[in-house]
Amino acid sequence: MRFRNIIFLTPALLCLCAWGHWGPRVKVGLSLDRSQGRETLLHQFREEMDENKADLVLKDANGDAARQDSQVQEMIKEGVQALVVLPCDPHKAKSLVLSAHQAGIKVVSLESLIPDCDLDYFVGFDPVKAGELQAQAMLHRVPNGRFLLLAEASPNPFSKGLREGQLGVLQPLIDKGDIKIITSKEALKADAVLASDNEAVGSLSRKGLPDKVPTAGQGDDQVSCGRILTGTQTLTIYHPPKKLAEEAVYLAAKLARKAHEFDCQFVEMENGKAKTQAVLLTPLVVDAKNLEATILHDKGWKKEDLLKK
Repeated sequence: MRFRNIIFLTPALLCLCAWGHWGPRVKVGLSLDRSQGRETLLHQFREEMDENKADLVLKDANGDAARQDSQVQEMIKEGVQALVVLPCDPHKAKSLVLSAHQAGIKVVSLESLIPDCDLDYFVGFDPVKAGELQAQAMLHRVPNGRFLLLAEASPNPFSKGLREGQLGVLQPLIDKGDIKIITSKEALKADAVLASDNEAVGSLSRKGLPDKVPTAGQGDDQVSCGRILTGTQTLTIYHPPKKLAEEAVYLAAKLARKAHEFDCQFVEMENGKAKTQAVLLTPLVVDAKNLEATILHDKGWKKEDLLKK
């Protein structure tokens, strides 16, 4: 439930707010890239929709960008009053924004920023903060030595932000000579590994990186959670679906009610054509100590099941 402040409202103020959070029920569309693997996010969306007096119209594109485009057209015909999009391919999704705008519908992009269009809002996790948290958590365990920074094969603005956050923390120690950044050719000599995703951690482990080397990834998949439980991965950066759903649904419901004021902390992000109002959330560092209370709790997973995999 997303209440920033608890205040006592006069009847007059209640009337003014009626078309915001407490107005009549509205219809909000959610266009998912795929529902498989996003069960927790979808569950949180449904809960938040109820809290915000909104009805959910859900479409699952199953990874097909063309199908997502046609599904958005369907939702517009079904009368959605605001649209939340988790794009299959952000670079092919600007047509979705244009179609919604032609129907007078505001668009909130989720997790992936849709570039080169007049996107209204973006809700996602702050990649720079993720990089900072990852580096700080690793420095508590490895204050000096050879650090390997593994990025995605095709860097995007968010993986670049992650690297920016990592180096913002590490650079003073690099300058002092306490930390040396090594290349992937020297990967097996690393004293610590900071990766942009958990798959890279797993790949390095399979190539022979000793289990004792502290490793940090990003994500919430079962395999990496199992590695954290057994001690073969140190930590991961987690993006809690509840946070994402709270902010996105609150914003979409307000937009559906034609509100102009929002209880959000916005920053401006360049998307190649215009500046988009963005809500950047702070992720969590998850290790063996808080794994059960965070990812396992949110996903409904049991430690015993993960250890069997």
